[in-house]
Amino acid sequence: MITQLIKLISALIAGGFVMILHELPKAIIYSKMNPDKNAKSKNNIYRLHHYIDPIGILLCITNQAGFSKPYMYRIKDKKVNFILGITGFLSLIAVFIVSICILKFGIGVDSKFGYSETASIFVKLYQFIMVYITLISLSMFIVNLFPLSTFDMGLCIAGKSPSKYFSIIRNYYFIKMVLILVIMVQFVTNISTYIMSIIL
Repeated sequence: MITQLIKLISALIAGGFVMILHELPKAIIYSKMNPDKNAKSKNNIYRLHHYIDPIGILLCITNQAGFSKPYMYRIKDKKVNFILGITGFLSLIAVFIVSICILKFGIGVDSKFGYSETASIFVKLYQFIMVYITLISLSMFIVNLFPLSTFDMGLCIAGKSPSKYFSIIRNYYFIKMVLILVIMVQFVTNISTYIMSIIL
């Protein structure tokens, strides 16, 4: 029971952490590339709780695969769209690489994601948080490959082909329904777990 509670808390913390690290760099770059924005708008990017999507965090807790809530971009420049999309992907890759290195070389977690039964609650919490950060960051990278208008792939498409971007906007609800289904059947989580087990 205690272990299950620790896992629940760890997934919640890890999910929120990954969402923030995914969206904050994009919001900062957006504000730097739009210097005409007022100070109040710029300060809003540091309200970190705004990046935590309620449905996304629930999916992170239950399926270790979710999505974050993006900063409300109003972008007309194709180049900016593309840069933000690439930044989102790179931030998730960076979080994954750092966390997998901590698991492999710092904590010593093996491919079965085992933990010590005799470890203290705080040690277990730390280990599970790192495992979930690694798993969720990789899963969120895969999720962002879906061509939704607010996802990284959607931003990349907007940066390269506005006509195709409008097409994915028209199909937004269908694509999102397919995405939720893919997450719910653990397809994304299984891929991420498999990749992690190979690396570890």
